Amino acid sequence: MKIVAFVFLILLGGCASNAPKETSQEKKFEVRTVQKEFTPHIWSDHKILKVSTEVCAQKSTEILESLGFNQIVKNRSYVYGNYSNNRAVIKCTTVGESTFVYAAVAGPKVEIVEKLRNEIVWQL
Repeated sequence: MKIVAFVFLILLGGCASNAPKETSQEKKFEVRTVQKEFTPHIWSDHKILKVSTEVCAQKSTEILESLGFNQIVKNRSYVYGNYSNNRAVIKCTTVGESTFVYAAVAGPKVEIVEKLRNEIVWQL
């Protein structure tokens, strides 16, 4: 009986020793960034408003929030925001006693870019 148990252990040990050992060097992972490539469409427009640049920038922030933009950043008189794969920017600049407002939207689908630009400019 001891011989059968000894042979059984040798066979099990032999099977286990033939299995490849994974070392940290063998575990190599390749990081790949998958991005859809597209040529962005850009639509822009401008207006002249009778408000200060501060009021214009605050209103621009409120407009982007109301349209569902996220990651909105206000940097003095610049306002940026993202909507899905689209990006919008609104710039307010003092011109004389008025404020010149430039709005632009860029993204992969022209219909959505146009609609977002129109909504932003109509609400200014």
